[in-house]
Parts: sequence; C-alpha cells; structure tokens
Amino acid sequence: MQASLVLDDAIAQNFAELRMKRTHRYIIVAIDEDGKNATCEHVGARTAGFDEFKSHMPTDQPRYAIYDLEFETKDGRKESKLVFIMYSPDLCTKGTLRFVYAQNKDAIKAKMSPVHKELQINDAADLNEKEWIEDFQ
Repeated sequence: MQASLVLDDAIAQNFAELRMKRTHRYIIVAIDEDGKNATCEHVGARTAGFDEFKSHMPTDQPRYAIYDLEFETKDGRKESKLVFIMYSPDLCTKGTLRFVYAQNKDAIKAKMSPVHKELQINDAADLNEKEWIEDFQ
C-alpha cells in the first residue's frame, strides 16, 4: 500500500489568497517523482495572462492547476470563475506518474475548493482560454 501524499500548506494558503484576496491568477501544483509530496510549482501574479499560465504546464508531465478565469459575458457583465484542472497529458513519459496524479486528485481538490468548474485535460492543445470562456457563456 502506498504511503499517503504530503500536501504542502502553501497549496491551501495560495488558494485562499487567490480566491479571497485575488492576489494570484493561477496555481500549478506538482507531485515529486517519488509520489510523496505535492507542492506549489508556480503561482502566477494577478497580472499574469493565460499564455504565461500555459507556458508553465509541461507537455509531458501531469499537473493540477487552479486558474481564475476572468471574462465579459455576452450581456456585458464582468465574471470571474475558478477552474480546477486535472492535467494528465497523453504524451506523459512516465505512466506511473499519471496514476499517482489520478489517485491523489481528491486530496488536492479538497485543498483547492470550492471551484466553479473542473476540467480533465489530456492534451496541451485543450489548454484553451477561449473554449473555457465559451463553456461559461
């Protein structure tokens, strides 16, 4: 039986800052190669754009992420929605790592909730801000 994952306190702290104080745009969480520790790999400044967020998501390794999606609705209202991303690219070079991420998703999600939407992304091309906004329209 696998030992339980140790979650860095910064995960919940950064999420609270993103959600309540709006000090961050995104949080990317990584699990180490041993599958024992989860830490905040990147925390995007509030001014960070989607391209910066996407540039920190590896094409061949899984990650968890929260992104604060801001957009204008069709009737002109400004909206902000928190999106939880379980990112597990099909191009992952370590299949066991994909399993570790899938196995620990609920524990990570518990530290980063509530959110408005959860996405399972298996291809970097699906990290698409425009499509995400369309889903909320």
